Amino acid sequence: MNDQDKRAVEGMARCGIDLEGLCASFPKFSKEEIEDIYVQTRKSIGAWSAPAPEIKKNCS
Repeated sequence: MNDQDKRAVEGMARCGIDLEGLCASFPKFSKEEIEDIYVQTRKSIGAWSAPAPEIKKNCS
């Protein structure tokens, strides 16, 4: 995984996507690699213990 890919994973983790959604968004990378970045990012923003907010779309 290059630096640009890592930044993309970090950005999505900051926006509240869950680990399963993150792994589905980056299928060519291992779950362990994504999980490591996810955990580090969530801890760095102080959101590890808080649930990720649910993202909803209004398609009307």
